[in-house]
Amino acid sequence: MSLSPPPANIPTALIYSPPEPLELLCVFPERTSRVCAAACSAVERAGGEARSLRCARETLDALRRDNDTRVPHVIVVDARQPQQLDALLLARAIRGTKNTQHVYLIAIVKKSAYLKDEFGVLAYLEAGFNRVMVETVNTTAWCAEVLQARSSAACSRAQIAATAALAAAADRCRDLVAITDDQQRILLTNKSWCRMLGWRLEEGPRPIHEAAGGEALRLATTGARDWEAPVTLRRRAAPDPIMLPCRGATIGLTKTTSHIVFVCEPSAGEGDRGRGSLHSIRRGSLDVRSVASDGLRRTSLAKLQGLPLEAPITKVISLLSAATEGAPPSTVACIERAVDMLRTSELYSPQMRDETKLRVEDPIATDLIGALLSREQVNQNLVYMQGNANVLSSRRSSNDSTVVRSQTNRTNIKHKTTGQLRELLDTALSWDFEIFRLEDLTRGRPLAHLGLALMGGRFDVCAALECDERTLLHWLTVIETNYHAVNTYHNSTHAADVLQAVAYFLEKDRLKNLLEPVEAAAALISAAAHDIDHPGTSSAFLCNARHPLAILYNDVSVLESHHAALTFKLTLNDDRVNIFKNLDRDTYKTVRHHVIDMILATEMTKHFEHLAKFVNVFYAKSSGSKEDGMHTDEPLSLDTTALSQPENVLLVKRMMIKCADVSNASRPQKFAMEWARRIAEEYFLQTDEEKAKDLPVVMPMFDRATCSIPRSQIGFIDYIIIDMMEAWAAFIDMPELVNHARSNNQHWRELDEAGVTTLADVKRVQRQNAIQAPPTTTAEPTTEE
Repeated sequence: MSLSPPPANIPTALIYSPPEPLELLCVFPERTSRVCAAACSAVERAGGEARSLRCARETLDALRRDNDTRVPHVIVVDARQPQQLDALLLARAIRGTKNTQHVYLIAIVKKSAYLKDEFGVLAYLEAGFNRVMVETVNTTAWCAEVLQARSSAACSRAQIAATAALAAAADRCRDLVAITDDQQRILLTNKSWCRMLGWRLEEGPRPIHEAAGGEALRLATTGARDWEAPVTLRRRAAPDPIMLPCRGATIGLTKTTSHIVFVCEPSAGEGDRGRGSLHSIRRGSLDVRSVASDGLRRTSLAKLQGLPLEAPITKVISLLSAATEGAPPSTVACIERAVDMLRTSELYSPQMRDETKLRVEDPIATDLIGALLSREQVNQNLVYMQGNANVLSSRRSSNDSTVVRSQTNRTNIKHKTTGQLRELLDTALSWDFEIFRLEDLTRGRPLAHLGLALMGGRFDVCAALECDERTLLHWLTVIETNYHAVNTYHNSTHAADVLQAVAYFLEKDRLKNLLEPVEAAAALISAAAHDIDHPGTSSAFLCNARHPLAILYNDVSVLESHHAALTFKLTLNDDRVNIFKNLDRDTYKTVRHHVIDMILATEMTKHFEHLAKFVNVFYAKSSGSKEDGMHTDEPLSLDTTALSQPENVLLVKRMMIKCADVSNASRPQKFAMEWARRIAEEYFLQTDEEKAKDLPVVMPMFDRATCSIPRSQIGFIDYIIIDMMEAWAAFIDMPELVNHARSNNQHWRELDEAGVTTLADVKRVQRQNAIQAPPTTTAEPTTEE
C-alpha cells in the first residue's frame, strides 16, 4: 500500500473529440443587430456556420429539436437589454436542457455595465455562462473570440465524452462500483451496486458510511493512494450486512484528493456458485479483527432465530435459496437476482424502465414527472434559508374558527334547486358532466350542490351513516368553505369533479357488487375532502419553505396528511356537521380508516407503487421480464379472484380515487383543456413565488416565460395516465377512459406542432373551439333561494 500523493495521470488518448466545423448560435432580440452580424461574419471566415434567433422560446425549441444532430459549439446571448431578453434565465434553461454541458455560452454586455461592477460577472457565471464579453462590431475581434471559444468547447466536449465513456464502462461491469468525493459522499454508483444494495440510480449524493463500513473505509480516510481490504455493505431491508473484498484508489489532479473509487468483487473465487450469490458472499475474505464481534453477533442471531417469528417474505427467500441446490448456473443466477430484488424494502417503488417509451426527452415533462413522483425531491431541495417562509400562516391561523365562520354562510346554500341548476344536476352521473357550468351557476360553490345531489340523493349516504340530510348539507358547506377559491386548480370545483368521477365509477357493476354502502359513502367523503385547505403549492414547496405543516408531518405526505386530519377535525368539532355522530365505535373506526387510506392514496409520489400492486394482484402476469429476455407482449388478463380478500379491496378503492383525482386527461377534450390551463397556471404561480422568496424551484421548467403547456400534458398522459387508465378501464369496463386520454394526447401533439405553448395560446384555442362548437342554451344563473 502506497501513501504517495493521489495519481495525476490521465489517459491522453481517451480525451478525444472528432473534428467538427464550428457551429454558432446567436440569440439577439434585434433583427438588425450589428454585433450579431459581426459574430456571424467571423464564424463564416473561420469556416463555420452561424444562425441567429430572436427569443428564448425559439432557442430552447431549437436545442430540443436538434439535440441529437446539431448542438452548437458556441451560443452568444445578448444580455444588454434584460427587458427584452432575460439572459440569465435563458442560460439556466439551456443548462437544464439535455446534452448542453459542453456548449460554450458567451454573454454580450455593454461596456458601461462591464466596468461598473468588478464582481458583476459572477451572476453570469453562476447562471451558466462561460464568458462575459463587451459588445463589439469588430469582425477581427470576433474571429479571435470564436476561435478561442471553439477550442474551449472542443476540449470540454472531449472531457465530457471521456467521462461518459468511463461511466458507461463502470455501469456495465459486474463489480460493484462507487465513486465518492473527498468527503466520502457518493457521487456515482453502477447498476451492480444499486442491484445488490437495493438502491435507485436517481438517488442523490449521500455519505458512503450509510451503506458501507469496515477496513476499506478506514484506509480511504488515511490518504492512501490505493488499497485492498474487506468492506461491509448494508442492503436495504436485509437482516445482516455482507462482506466483500474491495479495491480502492484516491484520485486527484493536484495534491488535493477530488475523488475516491471503491470497487467491490461480488464473488470470492471462480469456484463459487455465481457472482453475487449468498454462498459466495459469505465465503469472501474477512477482517481478522471482526472475529470476536462476529461470535457475539452469531449468539444474538441464534437467540432471534429461536423466536416464533417469521415474515412471509423470509419464507419466500428461504424457498428460493433452497431451490438453487443442484440447479443449472443460469437458473441460479435468475433466482439470486430475484432474491436481491425481494430483499429491498421498496418492492413497489417507482423505477422507470430503460425503454424507448419511457425516455422523457422533454425537460418540461422530465420536471413534471420528476417532481410528481420522486419521493427524494424534498430532501434534495432542502437548503438553509433566511427570511420569512411562513407562506400560509395567515390562512392557517383561521382554521380553529373555520366552523364558526362557515356557519354564517351555510344558509346561503339550500338543498332545493330550480331551473338550469336542477336540470344540470340531473346529468350528474354522466361522464361529460358540465362541471364548469355548475361552477358558474353556483357562483363558485359547486361542491355543496353536487355533493347533496349525489351523496344525499343517488347514494343515500345519510342512510349509510345514520345522519340526517341537514347535517350532510352543513358538512358539505364546511368542507367547501375550507377550499381556497383563489387557487386556479386545487379548489372546490376540483373536489366536485373528483366526487363526480368517484360517483360515476361507483355506478359500474363491478364496484356496485363489490362495495358495501358504508364503503361507498367513505369513498364519496374522501373525494369531497381529499384536497381540503390546499394552499395551491406542493408538499415540496412547503418543505423547502420550512412551513409549519411540513414540520408537523416530518416532510412526509405533508398535504395529504393535512387534508385527512383537517377533514376529521372539522367534522368532529361540531355536532351540527358531524356526519359520524350516530355511528357505533367499530363502524366509525372502519369509515375513518377507509377515508384516511383513500386520501393518502392521492399522493403522487406513491403512484407507481399503488399501480404496480393493483396490476400485480388483479391481472395475470407473464413470467419473466424484458430485461431477462423472457418477457412476452401478450395483453394482461383480468383476474378478479383476489377480490375475496379485504386487503385487495383496499387496492381497488385506492385506484378508484387515484383515477378520479387525475381524470382530467381522460375527460372530453374541452374539459381536459380547461383543467390543463388551470393546473399550469397554479404551477406557474408556485414557480413565481419560489423565485420571489429565493427558494429552490421544484419544477424549473414550469416558468411561464418558457414552458410549453402541450408538452407538459403529453408527458403526463404518456407516463402517468395511459397505463393507469388502461388497468382501471379494463377492471370497471369503461373503455372511454382510455379513448379520451389517447384523443387528448393526439390533440396536444397537434397543438404542439402548431406552435401552441403559452397560457395565452391555450386560451386562444379554447375561444376558437367555443366559436366552432354547436350553440348551447345559456342564461343567467338562477338566484339561489
